[in-house]
Order: sequence, then C-alpha cells, then structure tokens
Amino acid sequence: MKVGFVGLGQMGSGMAARLLATGQELTVFNRSPERMQPLVAQGAQAARSLADFADSDVVFTMLAEDQAVESVVWGEGRLLQCLRPGAVHISSSTISVALSAQLAEAHAAAGQEYISAPVFGRPDAAAAGKLFLAVAGRKELIDRLQILLDAVGQRTFIVAAEPEKANLVKLSGNFLIASVIESLGEAMALVEKGA
Repeated sequence: MKVGFVGLGQMGSGMAARLLATGQELTVFNRSPERMQPLVAQGAQAARSLADFADSDVVFTMLAEDQAVESVVWGEGRLLQCLRPGAVHISSSTISVALSAQLAEAHAAAGQEYISAPVFGRPDAAAAGKLFLAVAGRKELIDRLQILLDAVGQRTFIVAAEPEKANLVKLSGNFLIASVIESLGEAMALVEKGA
C-alpha cells in the first residue's frame, strides 16, 4: 500500500516509523520540514505539499487539535480535494466528536473513506508500537487495514461503525485519566497534611 502520514510530532514520528518498518511505501508531511528528515533517512519519501498524497491508498493524520486537522483537510490543495476516490483517511488525532462526524460526512461525499483511530499511550509507546487504539468505521475497511493498525498499536478496540464514537471513547478516557491523577494528588496532599 501507498501510505501517507501527516503530523510528525512526538507521537506521529514514532507511529510513522512503525509503519515504515512494515515495508509499506510511506510518504510523510509536516509543517516543519526538518521533522521529516529522520524518516526520510530511513526510506520514507518527503511530501512537498499535501497534493503529493494524491496517489496514496491511506493517509494517517496525527495532529494536535481540531483546528490543525481542519487546516490539512479542507481548502485548496488539502486532503479532501487531493485524495482519490476510495482512498482512506485515518485520523489518530484527539479531536472533537463533532469534527469527526464532519470528517466522515465530507469524505463520504467525496467518495473517500474515513476511519477514526485515536490512540492511548505516550511517545515511547508510539515508537515501540505499543499504543492502544480506539477505532471506529466500516468493519470491512478496518479489517482490510488491520495490518497498519497493528503496526502502530498493541491492541485495537473496535468501538462502532460511526467514526465519531471512537473520539467519544478517547475524550472520555482522557477525562478519566485526568480525574484519577487529580484524585491521587488530593489523596497524597491529605496524607501529607495528616502525617
């Protein structure tokens, strides 16, 4: 498969390296071109622009938030316009439920496919292929692309057919993690005061 990857931050660079290690033909893009160089040195191709993904079968995005994802999907020369019919956008970004639903609708209208696959884990887990993925989309499509999901994660949890449901799981998980950390902090502060 011809695989593209957009967003080579701490998480994305590790994920892209794992995909490259599977032997897929990988093209990478990042706003800061220097972030592409380590992957190019390992055999990836550097995209000059998002238009270079026109012949990709699958393009992953791993970006910071809604606005960053919107900026690479909509507009002149962006993914929605560049991807061929039948190509798949896999969003691993932590984005809103509403944006994920909009992405599913927009890609469907363009004859493209969309899977939401946000991840749980830290950059070291991304580099080791040990992330946990909450995935939602068409089951047959997920099954076909499981080899790519397996490259970046140790376990895939298929949530639903509606892509935005994976983002709901991810946001709920983040809330739970933050609540546990806050509760532990409060408990430790109480113990210290009572000691």
